[in-house]
Order: sequence, then structure tokens, then C-alpha cells
Amino acid sequence: MLDGSNLAKRLLFALPAIPLGWWFINSTVSLTSRIPALPALVPGQVLILLLAIGACIEYTRMLGTFFPKNAFWLSYVWITGILLLDLFGNAMPLRFAIFILLFIIACEAVFLGEKNTGRWKRASLLFSGTVFLYIAGISCLNMYQDPFQSFFVSFKSISPMLSQMGIVTLVGSILLCDTVAYFCGSIFGKHKFSTISPNKTIEGVVAGFCTAVMAYSVCWYFFGAPAYPRFLGIFMGLCVGIFAQVGDLFVSLMKRYFKVKNASDIFPGHGGILDRFGSVFFAVPTLGLFIWTVNKVLG
Repeated sequence: MLDGSNLAKRLLFALPAIPLGWWFINSTVSLTSRIPALPALVPGQVLILLLAIGACIEYTRMLGTFFPKNAFWLSYVWITGILLLDLFGNAMPLRFAIFILLFIIACEAVFLGEKNTGRWKRASLLFSGTVFLYIAGISCLNMYQDPFQSFFVSFKSISPMLSQMGIVTLVGSILLCDTVAYFCGSIFGKHKFSTISPNKTIEGVVAGFCTAVMAYSVCWYFFGAPAYPRFLGIFMGLCVGIFAQVGDLFVSLMKRYFKVKNASDIFPGHGGILDRFGSVFFAVPTLGLFIWTVNKVLG
């Protein structure tokens, strides 16, 4: 059954969020133009950085309910530093970056973990959650680079607010998938899809999947680069339709483990960053892998 109160919160949130999101994604304003030594950073990249850090904070707070005495804040210091290095064109080799994280987490568990409190469990949960959010963050940042950019036509010459239709296509398809799945599941859902998320129904999942495939395929037809075949839009839509919902279930599994309803309450009607963007965090790396593979095969 559709929750009227929650629906109202979602709609009120969407009214400013949609145009603001469009601006952040497409804006070509350089936030570092007055610092010659730094590369140009656009608002979309800064927003991704903030979302990745915010999601890491949410995750460590949930983990902190199991281990109150902690220095889990070190994980989002690490993720901030690593993503900033990438943004400024000085990306650290992945093996070194991961080793630094492993070293930090090992020290945190050894020196702050108390006896018989599951130090290995503590370290494993912190490491896996932080790496997941790093992958999500770096994958989202890579949408502003090739090969992702080469897959879509830029309409920047027409209007700056049409400069990133590829990112709009991807993020819009994921959010449409989530929205349609929520509404169709709430109104028509009768068959439970998974015990991980009791509110998720087969009807909602199918509706969200079909919406993502159609939305992405149609947008690819208009915005996709002519060098690539039109049928690729269907396969990319399939990736989005499947893995956006896998990501949603993944976050639900995470919250179920920590015994919380929402990661936080930062977004009215939606919950936290992980609640709202969990599907994005999972689908974007998946599609990035697909695009990288196609680019390698087709050149």
C-alpha cells in the first residue's frame, strides 16, 4: 500500500532536487579556475566526492553501533584523500591505495578493538564497506572521462545545460527504475521478491527493470555516439535495470545486518545517501565495466 505521508515527502524533495541535480551534472563552471596549478573541477565532480564521503560516514556510523569505541573516521579520511588525488590528476596506483587502507584498518582494529569483540569481523566490515564506496565514487567520477564520454554526443555547443546527456541518461534511468519500482510495487505489488527487502515485490522489480531498459534505450538512440551500434543501448539498459536493483538489495542487506531502517534521514522520504544512491553506486561501476569492455573490443 502506498504511504501517503512518505509520498508527499518524496514529491516535495523531488521538486527542487531534479533541477538542482540537472544543474550539478551539466554545469561547466570551473570551481578551481582561480587556482592555475589545479585542473578544472565542475560541480558534478564535487557533488560525487561529497556523496561518496557522506555515504562512508553513514556506513561507519552504522558499524559504530556494533563497535562504539572506534576510529572509523579514518576510512572517510582515506576515501577523501584518494578521490581528491584522482580528481587532481595524481591518482595513486591502486595497489598502494588499497594497502594504505588495509594498514589503517589493521592498526585501528589492533589498537582500538577490545578482546573478544571480533576484531577480524570489525576490520573486514570496515574494509569491505570502504572499498565498495571507493569503487562507487571513482566509477561515478570516471563518467566525466573517456571512455564513458566517448560513448555519448555532447550538446554543449547548443547549451551548457546539455553538456552531459550521457550522465543524465545513466543516472536518470537508474532513478526512474527506483521510482517506478517503488510506485508499482506499492500499488500493484502482491508477490514478495526477496526476504532481504520485505517491501520489494516481483511486480515492482519487473516494472522498474522494464522502465530502465526502455528509458536507456530511447535516450541512447538520441544521445549515443554514431560510432557505436544502436542495439548497444538495449544491453546497457539491461545492465542498469538489473544492477540498479541489485544495488538496492545490497544496501537493504547492509541495513538489515545493522538493524536500521535507513542509513540516515538526510533526504526526506528517502532516508540517507546509501538509501537513495545505493542503486547508483552499484549500477554505475557495472555499466562502466561494460563500456570499458566494449571500448576494448570495438576500439
